[in-house]
Amino acid sequence: MWNLNDYETVEERLEKFWKEHPDGRIETELLEANANRFIIVTRIYRTEADPKAWTSGHAEETVSAKGVNQTSALENCETSAIGRALANAGYAAKGK
Repeated sequence: MWNLNDYETVEERLEKFWKEHPDGRIETELLEANANRFIIVTRIYRTEADPKAWTSGHAEETVSAKGVNQTSALENCETSAIGRALANAGYAAKGK
């Protein structure tokens, strides 16, 4: 069962990544955008010079009638994709 107390925010994960990889880079790419949904992929590189991504993560968000996705589905999607990529790189506490 998912527990909010165990969740590490994307902001917390980003702080860890930048501390360990100050010359790294994070790229996001909008794969799909229409009136109802967004799909984004994030690629993380350990250094600016790396030709190949170290890890990646995808996210999909659907525009909704209420909540954060009513006004900010695109932003939420990008943050989610970054969080997935960071988790895939090991920037999330085990089991979180």
